[in-house]
Amino acid sequence: MQLPAPPPPEQQCKAAARTTGKQCGNYSLPGMEVCRMHGGSAPQARAAAAARLRVQKIEADANADLAHIGLEPVDDPLGELSRLAGASSALMEALGKRVNALQELSEYDAKNSPTIRAEVQMYERAMDRTHRLLDSLVKHGYAERQIQIQESEAMLVAGVLRRVIAALGLTSDQQKQAQSLLAAEFRALEPRALPHAG
Repeated sequence: MQLPAPPPPEQQCKAAARTTGKQCGNYSLPGMEVCRMHGGSAPQARAAAAARLRVQKIEADANADLAHIGLEPVDDPLGELSRLAGASSALMEALGKRVNALQELSEYDAKNSPTIRAEVQMYERAMDRTHRLLDSLVKHGYAERQIQIQESEAMLVAGVLRRVIAALGLTSDQQKQAQSLLAAEFRALEPRALPHAG
């Protein structure tokens, strides 16, 4: 009678057999590195495996979508980083609302041991990710770059307005008056500081 072929290395149980000390010859359970005999049947192991399999499916679906969409080069890395920081901050805020709505920040697992709620863990990860992204933006001079862009745009607008005023054939006094009115209107558009509370 021919013995069944051993599982491939990536599907073989990583635990060692007690009797021989050698690696177990059984298949590992889906989403796990061990077989049923080496802890794979425990409720917490099954729950963790189910979570891993869900993540693997999401990753596989996302990769399949990428194959159809195609990849575009990133022309503006700092702008893309800023959008990522904005998305991360929005996610952090949404998770923060969920955490604030919780009655308890911990729950009990199958062994009646307290564990931090998944919402809290996700919120902490989102906070950490947002901090890293914002820190990277600061280190790469994103704020200074935005100021430079705004100054360049302001100079372009000012040049256009000067040319338009000159082309209208206004007198010198009328040109000065028009420039003064435009300057007052632009100052009115500047963001104003909010009054201090109390």
